[in-house]
Amino acid sequence: MKLLLTGASGFVGSNFIAKWHQKYQITAIVRPNSQTQDIKNSCNIFVYDEEIESLIALFEKEHFDGIIHLATLYKSTHTPKELNDFFASNLLFGTQILEAMRVSPPKFFINTLTSFQFAHPMNPSYYPLNLYAAHKQAFLDIIAFYAQSPSTHFANLLIYNTYGCLDPRPKVFNLWAKNLLDQTELKMSSGRQKIDISHIDDVVDGFDVLIENILAQRDFDSSVIYTLENFPRYSLKELASIFEKALSAKLCIAWGALAERENEILDPISSLQSSLFLKLPHWQPKISLEVGIKQTFGGRQ
Repeated sequence: MKLLLTGASGFVGSNFIAKWHQKYQITAIVRPNSQTQDIKNSCNIFVYDEEIESLIALFEKEHFDGIIHLATLYKSTHTPKELNDFFASNLLFGTQILEAMRVSPPKFFINTLTSFQFAHPMNPSYYPLNLYAAHKQAFLDIIAFYAQSPSTHFANLLIYNTYGCLDPRPKVFNLWAKNLLDQTELKMSSGRQKIDISHIDDVVDGFDVLIENILAQRDFDSSVIYTLENFPRYSLKELASIFEKALSAKLCIAWGALAERENEILDPISSLQSSLFLKLPHWQPKISLEVGIKQTFGGRQ
């Protein structure tokens, strides 16, 4: 099966390739400055030149069976000077993919969402935390136009926090791992916010399960948003205790030293809060937090 993968050099994309390159024939679409050394031996590389004609030619040549759209430019906040790049990465590029695939429609198109699109503490409907989340929602509206084609099944998958080996992002587990080494006081907020977090192996398994569900028409409904929600969820403080227990170490955290962010999400959206969402059928995370933390960070102390 031939897949086109955007965002292939990112953490989720590169791990999907590492795990599933023998099952799927993957073409990774990347920018000229993308780091591809970790994926180039496991997939085909197509360099995006920002021209729609090049994408149309790619689809005419390859006739992909499916597309997984992971590419995004994330910024928690933005400046006016960043708007052009922000728009090009989060809306224009994806729309070019949707337009180009009309010459050879794939069987499925999987789009990824963020809980930041649903940030209101009392209402599970759309309420963007930031412009990035607004772009994610705007792309959903663009998909609604292209989804009128009966040739392609469109699916939306909401993923939450991820962690795992070789993760370069400044995520909370990586910050804590660094804290164990330098023991410099780490200032954090109250720690009451709940976090939905899964090991990256479980997350990339979710994409494979969704593909199987779509192709077999097994418990698949294009009108819902599927989630990779992982319960039970723990507060940030509780996660810190689990992290310490797994590594038999003590973090140096000053809880409450920072104010909570404006519009802080205290409990991410899930299928328990709205019928718009459904936990992905036939998917269940396999790696517990303690095991995953030991595997990922046990050798760094």
